[in-house]
Amino acid sequence: MARALHQPPTRHPETECPAHPLGDSGTRLLQGRNQVTARRTAWGAYAQITDALRQRITDGTYAPGSQLPAEVALCAEFRVVRNTVRRALSTLQAEGLISVRTGIGRFVNTPTNHPPPGTRPQYARIAEHLRHQISNGTIPPGARLPSEARICERYGVSRFTARQALRSLEDAGLVTCVQGVGRHVRQDVPR
Repeated sequence: MARALHQPPTRHPETECPAHPLGDSGTRLLQGRNQVTARRTAWGAYAQITDALRQRITDGTYAPGSQLPAEVALCAEFRVVRNTVRRALSTLQAEGLISVRTGIGRFVNTPTNHPPPGTRPQYARIAEHLRHQISNGTIPPGARLPSEARICERYGVSRFTARQALRSLEDAGLVTCVQGVGRHVRQDVPR
């Protein structure tokens, strides 16, 4: 006997996923082949993931020099989308706790490859250089800033570092970003 089209699907509580460790992340209706997932990451989940991973690094769960679990494994563990895990990992990288080896993975920094206390990260030095060019008029209001690729070439850094430098200028209110057009110095920048 065929089921009527307007009847809701039968739910099977024994096959539903348990609750999310960081709060409500959506509903996973059925596990298995016909799985339907509506993922929603709790606000601020990346900060909680960052704290959890930082704690594991400091307590030795992830020893210096060891490789962190893959993004997919962390997504499954914390039940969040990949972008949330990437944001948490980029925060740890900015703090100098981990480093990326392209094509290999992310590794916990050893105490010898931590930057010395008091030294500024490379992105901060690049941002300061660009800020100086903006304040002295080398890059005038309304002018387009160099692209991420151009900054990578000029300073010999990764795209991530270039993006961080440009983002810090945006956060300072010196630059506006228009997707597909680029970043421009704001017209109302004080000198």
